[in-house]
This record gives sequence, C-alpha cells and structure tokens, in this order.
Amino acid sequence: MDNNLDNNLSSKMNISNFHQHIPNKILERGEEYFECDLIEKVEHHNSGIWTADVQGSYIYSIEIETNGDEVLSWHCDCPYDYGDICKHVVAMLFYIRENKEMYPTSIEVLSATSPEHEELSEILKQTDPQKLETFILQYADENPAFHQALRISQHPKNHTGTRKDYLKEIQQCFTHSNRYYNYRDGENSIADGLDNYIHKAKSLIKLNCQEEALNILLHIIREIGNNYEEYEDYNGDLACVCQEAAELMIEMIEAGLPDNLLNTLTDNVELLIKNSNYDNYELADLEQIVILLSIKTANYDESIRIIDETIKAEPNSFRTSSLLKSKLELLEKSNREKEIEKTIDEYLYLPDIRKIKLRNFTAKKQYEDALHLIDEGIKIAEKEKHPGTVSDWKDEKLLIYKAIGNKKEIIELAEDLFDNGRDSMAYYRILKTTISSEKWASYLDDFLHRSDKKIYGHTLARIYIEEGFWDRLMDYVEKNVHLGKYSSLAEYEPYLKSRFPERMLDFYRRQITDYAAKNMGREHYVYVANTLKMMRKYPVGNKIADMLLEQFKSTYSNRRAMMEELRQ
Repeated sequence: MDNNLDNNLSSKMNISNFHQHIPNKILERGEEYFECDLIEKVEHHNSGIWTADVQGSYIYSIEIETNGDEVLSWHCDCPYDYGDICKHVVAMLFYIRENKEMYPTSIEVLSATSPEHEELSEILKQTDPQKLETFILQYADENPAFHQALRISQHPKNHTGTRKDYLKEIQQCFTHSNRYYNYRDGENSIADGLDNYIHKAKSLIKLNCQEEALNILLHIIREIGNNYEEYEDYNGDLACVCQEAAELMIEMIEAGLPDNLLNTLTDNVELLIKNSNYDNYELADLEQIVILLSIKTANYDESIRIIDETIKAEPNSFRTSSLLKSKLELLEKSNREKEIEKTIDEYLYLPDIRKIKLRNFTAKKQYEDALHLIDEGIKIAEKEKHPGTVSDWKDEKLLIYKAIGNKKEIIELAEDLFDNGRDSMAYYRILKTTISSEKWASYLDDFLHRSDKKIYGHTLARIYIEEGFWDRLMDYVEKNVHLGKYSSLAEYEPYLKSRFPERMLDFYRRQITDYAAKNMGREHYVYVANTLKMMRKYPVGNKIADMLLEQFKSTYSNRRAMMEELRQ
C-alpha cells in the first residue's frame, strides 16, 4: 500500500507524534510487531529514506521517506487496503523513533542504481573478506569519524529491534543436510553449519551482547536435542557442538548475567531438561545449569520445582538418580536437612541414593546399620535380577568388614566375589593379604581346585604369574593358547622364553604349521613370516625356522603371496 502525500494523515504526522494520528487497532498491532523484533534488514540513507523488511504472514518490504522529524511518504507491498496506513509501516515508525539516533548521517550512501554504487558493489564481490576486514580496521584507526559511524551502525547492541531470526537459520542447518549425518558434504554438514553459530555466539559474548548470544546457544541446544535421534552422529560431532554450546552458557552464567536473562534462561532450561536426549547421549549437563542458575538467582525453590516435575514425568528412568543428586545438592546449599533425609528415604530403592545413606552410616561408624542397609539393597537387586548391582553391594560390604577387621567374613565374601564379581584378581589379592603366609600355599591349592571350572583362563594364568608357578603356566599355554591375530601369547612369553625354550619352540612349530594350513590371504602370510622371525630369537631357533621355511615353500609353492612374504 502507498500513502497519498496530500492526505491529512501525512501532513499532520511526524516521528514524534504519529501515535496520535493512527487508529488504535493498527497502532497496537504495529507496536506488537516492533516489540516482537519482526523488523529486519534496516537501512537508512542520507536522503532520509528508511527501508526494511517486516515479517507478517509473509515478509513485506517497507520504505519510509523522512525529512528530519517529518514523515513525507511511505510504501509497503502488503495487500492491506482498508485505510491510509498498515501495521507494518507503523512497526517501522516505532523502530525509527526508537533507533534514529543510532544511525549515522555523515556517510553518503550511494544510489543503488548509480555507476559508482555498481562499481563498488562489484569490487566488494571480488575482495577477499580478510583483506577487507584489515582495510576497514586500518581505515577506522586513521579516521575517528568513520570509526564512530561504523561502531554505531554495525554494533550488534544497536540492532536489537532487527535481531536476526537465528531459530530459522539454525533449523535450516538440519533441513539442508543429508539425513544420514555420517555422510559429510563439506560446508553442508550439520555440525559445520552449527559451528558457525557457535563462533557467532563467542563473538557476541566478547561484544557483551549477552542476550543475542544466549538466544543462539539456546536454539542450538534445543534443536540438537529435538532432532538428535533422527541423525547418524557416528563421529560425535553433533554432540560436541551441543556440549560446547552448553559450556559457553555455563561460562556466561558464572561470569554474571542480569536478572532478566537469568530468569529467561531458567524458563528455557525448565523446558529443555524434560528432553531425556541430553542425558541419554551426554549432549549437555542441564542439571549443572539448573544448579548454577539457582545459586545465581538465590531461588532454590524454583530449581527444585523444575527437578521435581521432571522426576514426576519420568519416575523410574535411568536419569532419576542423577536428578535426585542435583536436588539433594540444592537442598544442602539451602540448609534443608529434614528434606534431604526425607528425599533419601523416599528413593532408597535407587542404588545411588541408598549409597548416600550408606556413606552417612559409615562416616559415623554405624556399621550394623550400614550392613542392614546393604542387605536390603542386595535383596532389591536380586529381585530385579541385576547381578552387577548385587556385586557392587557386596563390594560395599567387603569394605565394612575390612573396617571392622572381620577376617572370616572378608574371606567368605572375597571367595564369592572371585567367582561372581567384576575383577577376580582384585579378590585374589584380598585373599592373599588376609590369609597368613604360613597357610597361604595350602589354601591356594585347595581354592584353585574348588574353583577350577569357574576360573576364567586368563585369570588362572595371571595367578600362576603372580605366584611364580612357571610349570603350570607353561602347561596352560600349551593347552589353551593358540597363535593368531588376537593371541594372548605375548602376555606370557616373557616369563617362559628363558625358562622353557625348547617347549616354546615346539609350541611355535606345532601352532604355526597348523595356522599355515588353515589360513589363506596375505595378512595371514605376513603373520606366518613374522612368527618364523620370532622363533629365530630362541636358541637353535634358526634351525627349526629354516626347516619350517623349506616345508612351507614345498607345501604351498602355488601360494604366490605367501612365497613373497616368506622371501622377506
């Protein structure tokens, strides 16, 4: 729509009083557009022409001509035809009134159609961005007026009314990329695109444009969390971008943010923390952010409410324990001891929470209470068929028996955990330090005999090494070890080479002969050749290796690749 220069509205209206001449409904809608930052690409020319784009149902182009405070004319390409002025123009008038002092009037803006403008435009298109930046910085240093005009017109803080819609741009990083994220296509990959906005946020932080930087970081974290499971982030690049965004946000909180931004951030994190993807894939430590926000705002109740609502929505999820620990930390910081005890007792069925109470008992040396708490934990874990958790509780029990010096219970529990725990060698060493040296030899023989069928092979071999049972170790190798890419022989050979050279060479001879017969391909031929080289390091090893070499050349003469490797 266009105005008529002769109409009463244009003749009476200026930047200072336009609100007095525009119908209330249009005025309110225009002000709403301005307040919602729907104005983009603002330009101000020396001739008094203001141009911009305003987002409505579509993006509409605005042009307003002014002479000082006077409004001479306006144009908007929207279809509004029910009055002299539309809400888009009104939004721009609000913008001009709010920001006109920030726009320099000392720099001549060339006409877009002038030869000079076209020539300069072509030069800029061909100019290396780094060289252009160097020129501008140098020229600004030498010309204070230009420096001031550039700072006023381009500093992000002076464009709050025309802040870019980063959400749309960040969403486009996802929609423009291949759905299978591991298929990288240079600059079109999602992580590469988002990384540009990380750098943008860092730059804004340096310029103290905190609100805009937070806006970018929140959009990045939100969009990655919402879309993460739809993409194949094999390399973890996307997760790294999200983690970096969260870390930047934490740094900003720690450095200090105004109350309004802390409150805005609290509202956003309340929504984000409901998405379990951030914990599932370790995308962002939102619980740490909640705690930091509560400390900075001294509003522990709000942070506890957020955590409680999240737990209520997911009462038995894998992250319930983590959320409860954050809640307990907040309760501790606000000195609410009774609520801490109540929360712990309410969630004792969770191992991590039960362990908090266990630590309280052991710190006070209330060992009977601690053992009773552990036994209850074992019953719960057995009922839920969680053998790993059962072992963890027995480890806790073992620590208590050590603290009170109950050797009988230590031995009984260590034997049980040797068979069923996570690290058999650790329990073997506990047994060895608990049982007297005089009784150890007979005990160990009896124990190994009782546990023979339960002991994992490598564990048995390591016990032989620690005890110096070299004959048993050699017997074990001959019976259980086989040559190949994943052979465990290298772990045992240093102990056996000098003690049993003949048996080791015979072991090698039998094994490599069988290996060569069963495996084909250059990779295997390389292994055969390397094994023969290894055998030559033994006394009389050259003789046996030469014999095998001739045998292989005769038997496998038609394997050209093997012959090539053996010649080396």
